[in-house]
Amino acid sequence: MKRTTLALALSLAAALPAAAQDSLSNTWIEGNYVNVDGDADGHSIRGSFEFGESNFYGLAGYSRIGIDDTPLKLDGSEVGVGYAHPLNDGLDLFAEAAYVDTEAAGFVTTDGTGIINTEGYRSSVGLRSALTDKLEGSVRANYTDLDEVGDEFSGTLGAMYKFTPTWGLTGDVTFGDDAETYQLGLRASF
Repeated sequence: MKRTTLALALSLAAALPAAAQDSLSNTWIEGNYVNVDGDADGHSIRGSFEFGESNFYGLAGYSRIGIDDTPLKLDGSEVGVGYAHPLNDGLDLFAEAAYVDTEAAGFVTTDGTGIINTEGYRSSVGLRSALTDKLEGSVRANYTDLDEVGDEFSGTLGAMYKFTPTWGLTGDVTFGDDAETYQLGLRASF
């Protein structure tokens, strides 16, 4: 069902008319409140920096999530690259690849450290569109493979409402096999 929803969202995003905006910014930084299935929450910071006018960009992020009513904490980080191919004014097809590292603290482990570390990669492909002068939307398909956890396909739907050309309110939801992750934050685009 989730794959059908993602396919439908990708089809709709491709059919949306692009706004009169010349291009979408791939240079930004944002801070977010994160909630996972209502059972865990925390914060994240993430950003992207475009390399000149090449449409290539670097990306990085860090998150700290606490599982409700437990001492367990999940720290996650990623660093990677992406490419945004303009399909027309205000509509980009993009692809990303990132190294992912996650550390879970507070567990009982055989080595007595209480820390479980896992690493792997994430790859994504999606569409990002300027729906109006103040509203952007995005849809992406993700594949994540972590050495101690396994692999997973997920889909992400996102939006940003721009208060000014620099500042915007962002929100996205990622639908995975095991969890739904919600993020709400503030972005500065440059």
